[in-house]
Amino acid sequence: MPSIFIFIPIAFVGAIILQVFLSNKENKWIGFILPAISFLGMSYFIVLGIIYDNTVLFSTMVDGETVLQTVTQMNSPLANIGRYVYIFILHNIPTAILLAIFFARRSTLNKQRALEKMSVQDL
Repeated sequence: MPSIFIFIPIAFVGAIILQVFLSNKENKWIGFILPAISFLGMSYFIVLGIIYDNTVLFSTMVDGETVLQTVTQMNSPLANIGRYVYIFILHNIPTAILLAIFFARRSTLNKQRALEKMSVQDL
C-alpha cells in the first residue's frame, strides 16, 4: 500500500517534466499529446463510464457472511447532470495544468524567437 503513495507523486512530477520537454519542441502539436491523453483518458471516458454504468454494489450480512448485491438505478442521465459536470471538471484539473505548462513554455519560446529576430535585424 505505501508504494502507491510513492508512485503517484513520482508519476505526477514525471508527467510535468515530460510536458515541459514536449512543449519546448519546435513542433507545437507535440506539446498537446499529454493534455489530449489526460482529457480523453481521465475525464471524457470516466464521465461516459459513469453515465452508462448505473449499477450500485452494496453489501449486507446474511448469516454472518457478507453478500454483495447489485441495484440498478433508474435515474436518467439528465437527472444527474450536475454530478456529471462536477466529475468532468474535477478530472480535467490535470489537463488544465498540462495546458498551462504548454502555453507558458510556448509564450517564453515565442519571446525568445522575437528577441533573436530583433538581434539579427540589428546586425
